[in-house]
Amino acid sequence: MDSEVVVLSGLLDRWPLYDRRNEGHGALEEARHKLLLKSTIEQVPVTRIADITPLDVLGIPVFAAVTPLARDLTTHLGKGVDKETARVSAIMESIERVCAEEFECQSRYATYLELKASGAEVADPLTFDLPPLTSYRPDSRIEWVEGWEFISARPIWVPADLARSPAKEGILDQVDTNGLAAGFTRGQAVRSALLEVVERDAVSQHHFFEQYGHAGDAGPAGRRIDVESLPPAPKALAERAREANLELILEDLTSDLEIPVISSTLIDPHFCSAAGPMPLVVAGWGADLLASAAVTHAILESFQSRLGVIHGARDSYNQVPSSRRASLSAPGVPAAEHDFSTIPNAISPDLESEFEFVLERLKSAGLTQVIVIDLSRKSLDLPVVRVRVPGLSLFTVDPRRVGWRSARHLL
Repeated sequence: MDSEVVVLSGLLDRWPLYDRRNEGHGALEEARHKLLLKSTIEQVPVTRIADITPLDVLGIPVFAAVTPLARDLTTHLGKGVDKETARVSAIMESIERVCAEEFECQSRYATYLELKASGAEVADPLTFDLPPLTSYRPDSRIEWVEGWEFISARPIWVPADLARSPAKEGILDQVDTNGLAAGFTRGQAVRSALLEVVERDAVSQHHFFEQYGHAGDAGPAGRRIDVESLPPAPKALAERAREANLELILEDLTSDLEIPVISSTLIDPHFCSAAGPMPLVVAGWGADLLASAAVTHAILESFQSRLGVIHGARDSYNQVPSSRRASLSAPGVPAAEHDFSTIPNAISPDLESEFEFVLERLKSAGLTQVIVIDLSRKSLDLPVVRVRVPGLSLFTVDPRRVGWRSARHLL
């Protein structure tokens, strides 16, 4: 009986839209998931699913899914250790991006001042590090959507432009899909979205310091990882890069949140471009409570990024400063490499425990809100969510949205 009380008091269970009974696994669930995807593809619509794996010598499965009617990105990539995983990954990305264009959740038009005066729980838009050219003003009438704030366990109103993508009302002026995720269950979707905002926060701090920091300044902690010390699965991926004469640089970017975040940089010194051989540098990142999962995700994402360049069909990128990579290689000064086993893991027995661990780490860093907005469409029957954590850095998403967690390294 006591164990049931603990379960019912879980933070995920307090979210009215969450139902742990849908978090099942096994063959029956996998079959149901495949049927869901089959019925969803036509409604999105996904007009083409292509296996682009053969375009690269690495041979890691990467698929592309095309949504020609999308308002933003029309070509979506997915990767995996096998072709089915990569195919599902590409489809799920297409679903989450399309669902973010228009949503079915409750909305209202009001000013921030009106909502505050009414006594409603409302997120202050200024806590989301809005860009300098934002159209937001406290007395401007804008659209708001209702989300759920996990730490206080209550509904909260959020500007619709911080949920949808692309933004419509000018509150954001760049594409921002950070914390946008689809899943076969709401728990899966929230987990993916939450880990993504943690990942981008850590990466943003390093990218900001690489861009604006100076030698001798105490920047965010980062450690080069000894590839030879990797567990068998990610080590096999690294071996593929070596056999293809590509350099793979792995770095531990784990921040004060103590959730493993890994960066994977793949360097091809003689990439065959239309203008002839040239250096190509692509990157991938991964965050997970298990460091082995984080590094595997990061390596696979860097492989996918390389194939994205070769495929040449990605139609939307946020621009980042080109000098960012300068710190990766200091000629004649080999970087110290650390054993992978020194990266701590946060082992949790189940999804609820993982979720509560992440929330505790966020609170320990002074973050006071973790907001989820449900973007699911009834017609698709697949959960899609947007997670926003005011205070986590977004510099990698938009270099004009720095945030205090990145700026603090220069103070």
